[in-house]
Amino acid sequence: MVEMEEKGYKRVSSRYEEVEYIKLKRLSTACGITPTTLQTFFTRLCMNNETILNFTQQHFDDSSLFRVIPSKIDGKVELIFAEKPNKKKRRV
Repeated sequence: MVEMEEKGYKRVSSRYEEVEYIKLKRLSTACGITPTTLQTFFTRLCMNNETILNFTQQHFDDSSLFRVIPSKIDGKVELIFAEKPNKKKRRV
C-alpha cells in the first residue's frame, strides 16, 4: 500500500451488484489477475477511449453545466474541461 502511495496512485472505492461482481471475479480469475487489477485495467481502457467518454457524457447529459472534450495529443487522450454551451448558469 505504501508503495502505491509513493508512486502517486489514488484510491477510488466501487460497489457492484452481485451479478457484476461474479462476472468481474470470473474474468479476473480467467486472466490470472485480481479483481482490483482488472477494475484498474477497465478504468484505464475507458478513460483513454474517446467513444466511451462521449457516450458516458451523453448518458449523464443533464447533470452538469460542464463537459470534457476528449482530444488526442501526441497519441494520448487528454481531457479538456469546458462549459456546456446554452446552459443557464446556476447561482451559487
